[in-house]
Amino acid sequence: MRSILILTLLTTLSLFGCGGNETNTDLTPPATGDVPSEEGPSNMMGAMMGGGEHDMGLNTNITMAEEIAAAWRGAIIQVAGPEGEPQRYDLPFGEAVALGDTGLKATALAFVPDFVMGEDGITTRSAEAVNPALRLRVTEEGKPDYEGWLFAAMPEIHPFPHDTYSILLADGLAAE
Repeated sequence: MRSILILTLLTTLSLFGCGGNETNTDLTPPATGDVPSEEGPSNMMGAMMGGGEHDMGLNTNITMAEEIAAAWRGAIIQVAGPEGEPQRYDLPFGEAVALGDTGLKATALAFVPDFVMGEDGITTRSAEAVNPALRLRVTEEGKPDYEGWLFAAMPEIHPFPHDTYSILLADGLAAE
């Protein structure tokens, strides 16, 4: 019952999300699909919701006011395995970070502090981390890359699919 309620809420938000009327910067990724590494946080934010067969025809372009995008330089994730305490890792935008001895590497592609999705795509309702979401890529030797969203407030929505490790969004990584 709870999962139906959450699914209904997310569907409603995706169809009727509310966004502000601020000046926005289009953060859609470059045509090559590569994540820029030296062009600043605004351009680092570009990523797609899922793409391919999973995008369901939704507008998944990310737009955000430049000052909000510039306030974040990445995200903080928590990785848990079968043994030991969960470990936290800072993920600066565009930098592949080895996650200890897990054999996994993660890259922050986009951080949206107050995620909302509507007809015009993905944006943020505020600069505060009210409903934080992280678009990330995870690589593991010999396995296909994973690219998806993590939601701090609802970790059961789009969880990282792995038999051994879980990855959760802990917080945004504020610009210094």
